[in-house]
Amino acid sequence: MRFSYGFVVLALGLGMLAGCSSEETFVGIEQVSNRVEHPLPAKMRDKLAKMNLSMSSPIMMRVFKQEAVMEVWKANAQDRYQLVGTYPICAWSGQLGPKKKEGDRQAPEGFYDVTPARMNPQSGYYLSFDMGYPNKYDRAYGRSGRNLMIHGACSSSGCYSISDAAVLQVFAFARDAFKGGQKSFQIQAFPFRMTAENMAKHRGSENYEFWKNLKVGYDHFEITKRPPVVDVCSKKYVFNQIGGCDSGTSPALTAAYQSYSKTYESAFNAASTKFAADWKDTPEWDRKAAERLARRMGKVPNTPNDANYVVLDASVKQSVTSDAVASYSEAKKKAEDRMNGVAPTVEYISVAEVEYRKKLEAEKAKETEKIEQNLAKARIPVPEANPVKPVMQAYTAEQPEAATPFWKLWDKKAKRDPMVQVTTADPDAVPLVTPDAKPAKKKADEATAAKKPADPAAEQPVQAPVVAVEQPKQKPFWKVW
Repeated sequence: MRFSYGFVVLALGLGMLAGCSSEETFVGIEQVSNRVEHPLPAKMRDKLAKMNLSMSSPIMMRVFKQEAVMEVWKANAQDRYQLVGTYPICAWSGQLGPKKKEGDRQAPEGFYDVTPARMNPQSGYYLSFDMGYPNKYDRAYGRSGRNLMIHGACSSSGCYSISDAAVLQVFAFARDAFKGGQKSFQIQAFPFRMTAENMAKHRGSENYEFWKNLKVGYDHFEITKRPPVVDVCSKKYVFNQIGGCDSGTSPALTAAYQSYSKTYESAFNAASTKFAADWKDTPEWDRKAAERLARRMGKVPNTPNDANYVVLDASVKQSVTSDAVASYSEAKKKAEDRMNGVAPTVEYISVAEVEYRKKLEAEKAKETEKIEQNLAKARIPVPEANPVKPVMQAYTAEQPEAATPFWKLWDKKAKRDPMVQVTTADPDAVPLVTPDAKPAKKKADEATAAKKPADPAAEQPVQAPVVAVEQPKQKPFWKVW
């Protein structure tokens, strides 16, 4: 059967409509030695020790869609839970509101329990665990869906997705808690933090009554710092009921909740005057486009991230999410690599290794700067030709005038040495004429004489006849005319 790369690109863009059941992703990473048994990092172990928390103590988790945050809480010796880890949710699909049917691309909202059987160490999304959707409440409304996960790979089609580094750490929290004897841990999934202001903003939503029901469980945890005991009665969540649906909460918790509710009602009324009730949810594609724009503009909220002990290799170019590619060729290459079993090109390295590499780079930069400074001091400037004057220019060497008696100043022309013409490529150069410079003809005669063979007779001077030459009489200066 012919493979269609166009289909791959479409699948990368749209995802799988039936939740995360396919467990497929085109992003691979280099596996740690044993991801299932990979321990919590030393930084997190030190944090737990400082908080007097056991590695195997029970855990619970909270998820907030709008804030895109996942929290991990751990129980102390008094069975009160403390926040130990915060992880950004890099992808969730759909809009605010619960999941209602298979294929609606909605991420669940509500209270769910995760058992050891729902942990998936062989996930195609690096690691994952099933939230347990649909629960008793969802089934009461006939809702459908399966394989709704919390997983890595930063890609979602109905799930909550965090980074591979984060899910490696969250998986370790759950594994250690199960080893310590915890039978299941609770996940509380909310559309947003259930504050008075957020509730006032969204009071016009069709899901408002459902969110008010969720808020009761949210408030119970805020008051007690313990996961509420959850049940479903008359198609509603009930929390911390002592004797089931026909009873109520303990008097102490009831009093504390009433006091908490009075403070909330006052804040809610104040917020209601500030925000209009005609709020409308933002469509998924518009929300994701706004998120991408915020990332490009550098306006992403500074969410704490406790999964910072490993990082992706900076030399590998990665897209923001694994279900998005920069080009058709990139999608085609990812598909071919997966089909051909090509080893992944991304590696995990420790923070200590990253810091060590940064230190080496800084030391190398300082040494290079020092060498350049020393070279700059030793450099000698090289003169350049004057661009204004021509490159070739003829010069005449100026010679000092011959000494003349003061009474012959009216001579037409003073005797001067012959003029020498010098050509140089350097317009600033001045020819050097020495006092013993000889005319060219005289030099030639001397050279010819030097070549003649030596004749002893020629060395004797010839006596020329003496002829008397009449010297002209010199006129007195008053008869010059």
